[in-house]
Amino acid sequence: MWASAPFCVKIPRCLKTWKKKRKVVFGTGVRPAYQAFKFDPSWDVKFLRGPFSASYFNNQHEYIADAAYALGLMNDYSEYVNTPKKYKVSVIPYFKSLEFFNWQAICDRLGYHYISPSAENGIAETLKEIAASEYIITEAMHGAIIADILRVPRSRFVLTTPYTEGSGVSEFKWMDWLHSIGQVQTDTTHIKLYRKSKVNSLVKSLTADMVNVEFLVKKVVREQLVQQLGNIHNYSLSDDETIERVFSRMYEKAEEVKSSINKERYDCRTTV
Repeated sequence: MWASAPFCVKIPRCLKTWKKKRKVVFGTGVRPAYQAFKFDPSWDVKFLRGPFSASYFNNQHEYIADAAYALGLMNDYSEYVNTPKKYKVSVIPYFKSLEFFNWQAICDRLGYHYISPSAENGIAETLKEIAASEYIITEAMHGAIIADILRVPRSRFVLTTPYTEGSGVSEFKWMDWLHSIGQVQTDTTHIKLYRKSKVNSLVKSLTADMVNVEFLVKKVVREQLVQQLGNIHNYSLSDDETIERVFSRMYEKAEEVKSSINKERYDCRTTV
């Protein structure tokens, strides 16, 4: 049964030189770029993140979902899923949003639990916090993905990613993942980070519309965050059949990777 299989594979020291020129793609995806990328024979593509990434390569490679779903192959996966609920709603901002606001204070005002994307207390503890939540509101894509893996309904908000990551990059990644699990229509809460002021009109007139100025007014944005996050009531979750299919396919792909490693010939004997 795939669910009982260990997720992590320890590579012995003698395999650290294993096919130095070989690169295994296990569920990663494409970032929109101006330059075309082509796989050469040194790449072993097991599967891609989603249909958008697959389409980028003319559907020559299979997609399953984001590689984070391999968390479902952990021996203690069921323990995480069955974690007693402790928090009604938890909030996970994008890691680059941390410098803009005091997220703990915002969550305190809302009566929500704050989960740091930095995982200061370790990844296992962060997984427990997500699993202990009834609902997740997240700006971080992998916050949403892990919530889905742990069967916690989630809702997305957008704040800094159009500026810190790029709107095209962020949206491509989210849509690539969402389409891979059949979540075509989901709600997203947009909160504007930078805003125009009267100064912008003056600057535009002085520069013949060549310069556009926007400002971050933290007090205004903070109040918008509290108001809009507090008004989120619609959450999404992939269906059980979809996630079982994803787990099953990832188990098969993990077995392929282990098998290919074991077939390599080295001076020392080893299996994984």
